[in-house]
Amino acid sequence: MKKYRIRGFVMADSILALTVVTLGIVTLMVCQRQLASQQAKHDTKLMAARLVKESSDQLYATGRTAVIKRGNYRAVAVPGQVTVYHGARLVVSLRK
Repeated sequence: MKKYRIRGFVMADSILALTVVTLGIVTLMVCQRQLASQQAKHDTKLMAARLVKESSDQLYATGRTAVIKRGNYRAVAVPGQVTVYHGARLVVSLRK
């Protein structure tokens, strides 16, 4: 290994390497957060789709209004319309 006579070059090289590593870590953290956000959205949509199917099947089988609750989700099926709520927020509304 070469012996550097200029100490500033070694320090600049180390700072550059630290910057590259830091940028890599920050990029990884941002990507991880985005993936978690996408996963949560997909989970919500999947749960809503399942509840729409269950409530519409129950409406078809019984002929009466169907209300299904799973955790914070609530699906209401009436003739001609199915809605799914997560808390007070409307997730899906399907009309005939």
